[in-house]
Amino acid sequence: MAEIGLFKVVISERVLEECERNLRRKLLTSLPIFQKILIAINPEIVSQPSISEVVKWAAIIDPKDAPILTAALQVNVNRLLTLNTKHFTPDVSVQSRLIIQTPSQFIQEVRSIITQGLS
Repeated sequence: MAEIGLFKVVISERVLEECERNLRRKLLTSLPIFQKILIAINPEIVSQPSISEVVKWAAIIDPKDAPILTAALQVNVNRLLTLNTKHFTPDVSVQSRLIIQTPSQFIQEVRSIITQGLS
């Protein structure tokens, strides 16, 4: 959907680094595919937030995930998509006032909107 311009993808530098590190370590052959996808979707890459900003959110989320939450809030994204439901909980969503969904939940929401539009 991002590739055809329906959505703008915003990725923090930290998430991008983590993805590349994990692919190198666990699935090296997929790294070229990942890089092609990045080129196709042309994401906005958000720099690391300052430590002083991260500290503000560290009280509501695991400290290692606070920079990701902070980056999302700083650029005012519509929602944060993650598979990390252990740390990005409904409580974090409420306290940050940010819609936090798994990719599957997001796709289900888009399908529902399209289905309603076709009715």
